[in-house]
Amino acid sequence: MSTKYAILIDTTFCTGCNTCFYKCVQENRLHEEGAMGLMRTHVICNENDEGPYHYRCMHCKKPKCVDVCQAEPKALSKSPYGAVLYDEKKCIGCQACVEECPFGVPQFNKKTDKIVKCSMCAHRTGQGIPPVCVDVCITDAMKFGEFDKIAAEAKARAAKEKLYLYGDKEAGGTSLFILTRKNPAAVGYPKV
Repeated sequence: MSTKYAILIDTTFCTGCNTCFYKCVQENRLHEEGAMGLMRTHVICNENDEGPYHYRCMHCKKPKCVDVCQAEPKALSKSPYGAVLYDEKKCIGCQACVEECPFGVPQFNKKTDKIVKCSMCAHRTGQGIPPVCVDVCITDAMKFGEFDKIAAEAKARAAKEKLYLYGDKEAGGTSLFILTRKNPAAVGYPKV
């Protein structure tokens, strides 16, 4: 059995620079999608300064998108190492994942009749290498590692710094742990 991985995002260190977005576009050759406003990751700083909202796939432990995918074989799958993967070649454009994702993550590309979503840089994480967004974060707001270690660190930081922890229990648990100063719903994270 392969190692399960997770990502910790401590938004108290995030400046909203979107280096993660720009490097994701470059690494995954998503220039056309990015120009259309379709992205795998993006940081939104809200006008009330409640903290940055990280828009990205949460890589659920039990992903609803995989359950509802109507393609045969399925275009979405849960990898042994934690990421929810997407195979564009198998996608039939049904958009069931777009409608059912509790976090509102998959975006539909009308030009290709396919979806756009984060794969946690499967070409890297499958080998234990951090996703490019984590590698390039200039403030070290993101950390990648073994699931149990990242989960423990997220819970310890939340308790010590009196922060909110998002992703631990939402939708049955995810492979992303997000720390916020304010209630995640006030920041923009969906109530799941």
